[in-house]
Amino acid sequence: MDQTQLVEVAAADLPRLVSLFDPDHPNLAFVHAVIDGAIPGRAWAHFHNDAPVSCLVATTAPFCIAGGAMTPAFFTEAKRLLAGHGEVQLVYPPGPGTGAWAKQAGFTAGRRLHFTRTHFGFIAPMPAVPDDYAVVRIDAETFSGLDSPMARSIFGTSAQYAQHTAGFALVKDGQVAADAHGVIGGGLIELGVHTHPDHRRKGLALMALALVSRWGTEQGLRSVITCHADKTPSISMARKLGLTEELSYPIAKAIC
Repeated sequence: MDQTQLVEVAAADLPRLVSLFDPDHPNLAFVHAVIDGAIPGRAWAHFHNDAPVSCLVATTAPFCIAGGAMTPAFFTEAKRLLAGHGEVQLVYPPGPGTGAWAKQAGFTAGRRLHFTRTHFGFIAPMPAVPDDYAVVRIDAETFSGLDSPMARSIFGTSAQYAQHTAGFALVKDGQVAADAHGVIGGGLIELGVHTHPDHRRKGLALMALALVSRWGTEQGLRSVITCHADKTPSISMARKLGLTEELSYPIAKAIC
């Protein structure tokens, strides 16, 4: 009988969960960022003989990541623990039956794509910034003026953002037109971007992403972009940035 039971993991014990994730696990930067305290989050794990067998890492954004051995009860437990979380995109290790188990627990199926650079020395191409836009490194003060719900949900506070990530914005007439950030962890920098509705279709998102990716390369970090499999603009930006599709992976979606 499946006796999977997930218990919350104390901050001091979070590094023990790293063993459940291989180096190519999707959204691995988010896992390490929670473990390192770079972004807010919680984690639960199932233990056997005091060793973690499976775990659930939940950020304050929709992204939640599962690692280790999957069972039907794992997905049921995950759904229960994530109650009140809101939108959930649960990344889990694929395997025989896992999709059906997620569905039985009340999730719906989705798929995301993972893009990354193909060699260590890669530097993202930098498009020319229009003369009427200024490039700004995002600090705590700039963060308070961002129109980026995803950045706010990932980092929580301006202090958390300023301390633990690199972000760049393109500003025009005092307004942030586009901003990009990177979630840093495990030698990776996973990129995210948002463009203000008044400034879309001008290539600004690509410029902001390139600034963060190039900064990451200077720090020895490998750039990663993930997106929904049907999100054509994000796929196009990843390719224009010089990243290559590395894998397609399943997610379990729900409003919890």
